[in-house]
Amino acid sequence: MEVSRIQASPAFHNNNKPEQKQKKREIIDVIVDGVKNPRDVNDCVAVPRGIFKAYMALMAGTGLMAMSNFIPKKANSLKSAVNLIGWGLNILSAYYFAKPFAFKGLAPTVTKKELNKETL
Repeated sequence: MEVSRIQASPAFHNNNKPEQKQKKREIIDVIVDGVKNPRDVNDCVAVPRGIFKAYMALMAGTGLMAMSNFIPKKANSLKSAVNLIGWGLNILSAYYFAKPFAFKGLAPTVTKKELNKETL
């Protein structure tokens, strides 16, 4: 007499678990795989949105101005245009940095009522 092993179907044990789809890998996932210390990626500091925009504009503007130095003198119009865009981004970053202080009439992100509710 031949006895065969009883095998449970995989769907029997996993009926109550929803199916998890594989997430599409993004470029940040490729970068994270190469990081030696995972805390460098997972640490989080809350920064106001305007300050973040200011930093991004400052870095982009400074980068463009630095890259314009590598454009040859023959393409003077291109060099001037890239430099002008870099200056514009740097001025935009100054605006984003100064906006919370210069324009007091803007609604704050967090009101005093919301802050008091959280602390109680």
